[in-house]
Amino acid sequence: MELQDRQDDFSSRGAALLVLGSKPEPLDVATAKAKENGITYPILHDAGTSVTRSLGLWSDHMQMPFMGYVVIDRSGTVVAGEQVLSEAGGAAPDSIDEILGVLDDARQAAAAPGG
Repeated sequence: MELQDRQDDFSSRGAALLVLGSKPEPLDVATAKAKENGITYPILHDAGTSVTRSLGLWSDHMQMPFMGYVVIDRSGTVVAGEQVLSEAGGAAPDSIDEILGVLDDARQAAAAPGG
């Protein structure tokens, strides 16, 4: 829900917000949860986990995705990311602030001479 409420923070930075889901959660469960929570941003489902793995968000040890994020620039290059965000109750606002800070850093780096 926190991501839904903070979409403007992403769009004001010229960023598109989307969520990538994969197994063990099946597509119908993810779709139902999104609808139930009024999610309007795109949710992509990676049934085969190939995208999740290529972005470094898959744990072979746990056989499931990490709770993390990646920042991808306009050229398609992953410029930042984190494999683990806290899933503790009340941690989402800090996690979102962390992602927004990384976006700001990436934008500044891209705007710098030679960036």
